[in-house]
Amino acid sequence: MLVSFKSFGPIRRALTNHVLEIEVPDDSTVRLVIDRIVEIGGDEVRRLIMEGDRISGNLIVMLNKKDVSTLEGENTPVHENDEVAVLPHVQGGSPNLGNNSLLS
Repeated sequence: MLVSFKSFGPIRRALTNHVLEIEVPDDSTVRLVIDRIVEIGGDEVRRLIMEGDRISGNLIVMLNKKDVSTLEGENTPVHENDEVAVLPHVQGGSPNLGNNSLLS
């Protein structure tokens, strides 16, 4: 079955495409989709997505715009035409914005 994979930030740059259509077996999970992306992307993508044999805790993994941590985690089943997205956590901000706001 076909599943879409969307990437952002450094992962997108490493894969050179924002969206990839990948073929996975019918009984696949989010983890299997991620494993296929790592196979496709090689060492650089592995470094960006994985921490050892686990998906990095610095990423948000979404299935059809829902955080998989609210579903079954990496064991969440995927179905034909589902969309798996991996986003880096966005943290911080500038402590010096004050009156020099980017909006002014």
